[in-house]
Amino acid sequence: MRRHDRPRLAVLALAALLGFAASARAEGTGRIFVSNERGDGLTVLSAADYSLVGEIKTPRRPRGMLFSPDHKKLYVACGGADLIAVVDVAGLKVVDRIGRIPDPETFDLDASGTHLYISNEEDAELTVLDLATKQAVGHFKVGLEPEGVLLNHDGSVVYVAAEGSNLVHAINLASGKRTDIPVGTRPRRFALTPDGKQLWVSTELAGQVDVIDTATLRVVDKIDFLPPGMRREDVSPVALAMDRAGKTAYVTLGRANHVAIVDVASRKVEDYLLVGHRPWGIAFDREQKRLFVANGGSDDISIIDVAQRRVVKSVPVGHYPYGVAIDD
Repeated sequence: MRRHDRPRLAVLALAALLGFAASARAEGTGRIFVSNERGDGLTVLSAADYSLVGEIKTPRRPRGMLFSPDHKKLYVACGGADLIAVVDVAGLKVVDRIGRIPDPETFDLDASGTHLYISNEEDAELTVLDLATKQAVGHFKVGLEPEGVLLNHDGSVVYVAAEGSNLVHAINLASGKRTDIPVGTRPRRFALTPDGKQLWVSTELAGQVDVIDTATLRVVDKIDFLPPGMRREDVSPVALAMDRAGKTAYVTLGRANHVAIVDVASRKVEDYLLVGHRPWGIAFDREQKRLFVANGGSDDISIIDVAQRRVVKSVPVGHYPYGVAIDD
């Protein structure tokens, strides 16, 4: 981290810890947004019947997406254009472009909706962006090819997955201290248990999820995956979704073309669901009755009925879908 950034970041951490109230959430539009990494745009579907609502042209290579707390805006990382696009959710159009941010891929947003924490893949850096001023207010040096970013529940610590260094970084935002946690090969994305005690990280080329104890910042378990009939080298876990109860986690397995269902308490795989080709992003609807999976290799999304544990529909979207966000 750059030394002059520490006072600013201490203020950011204090703001998160105080829990600044976010704006009231707008009524959901009932729309599903899918970022198409090679299509340079978003596909918008109806969450009611999965019909096409529209297409939104974005700057190049849209990937990670997050709603503002009130769901009026959708922030989209456009890595090919080195910026964050801001989409008006009701109007279905890009209304702002925030840059220059080198090769953004994924990010997290604090509870107040004021700061984005963005992984800069090419610069091996985490940027803290003030959305009001559209200026970077903090920088942290991290390992090679950072991707996954996640704030802990009280906003005091940010976790960053460095793919090229096989490390997870835990950065204390008040002190600026960075703790490096060795994990499996090519760490990608995170899920945090509701009690905040376990951080799950997918390790793509290891074919596993590593479980980190957030108190000791050490790996305490590894979860292996091998769907029936698949080769181990094809199993490439990426995205994770954990239910609000902290009972069940879902992991997309990339080239293995499956989603794994994992019991969180026992850390045992309970089932595998066949989805489209190269599943990447995954997201729940608000009631957590459905899961939406972006299949980059087959240009579609799979819809999973959570209670029945089965895929109920596949819907074509744009070219090389990366992520899914639901405004319901």
